[in-house]
Amino acid sequence: MTLKRLVRIVTLGTALAIPSLASAQTTPPPAPPEEGNGAFAKVREACHQDVQRLCRDAKADRGQIRECLKAHEAELSDGCRAAIQEARAHHHPRG
Repeated sequence: MTLKRLVRIVTLGTALAIPSLASAQTTPPPAPPEEGNGAFAKVREACHQDVQRLCRDAKADRGQIRECLKAHEAELSDGCRAAIQEARAHHHPRG
């Protein structure tokens, strides 16, 4: 394989990968199976923009997003804050 052909292949692969990377960053990740419905799914949907704005570098697999949202609680959108309160009430019912 010539160097010129290799450069073409790498350039084409990069051109094809960039749009999919951009799409991956703008759409929320799918919910894990145990959180596929109910209050947790509502939080994921309601807080997506807040996570993008406030917690861009947080990693979901280590609970960093949850901790980041807690740290920025005063800056959360009304919808995100309401969804979190609903999830807390659902997860820790009083009575």
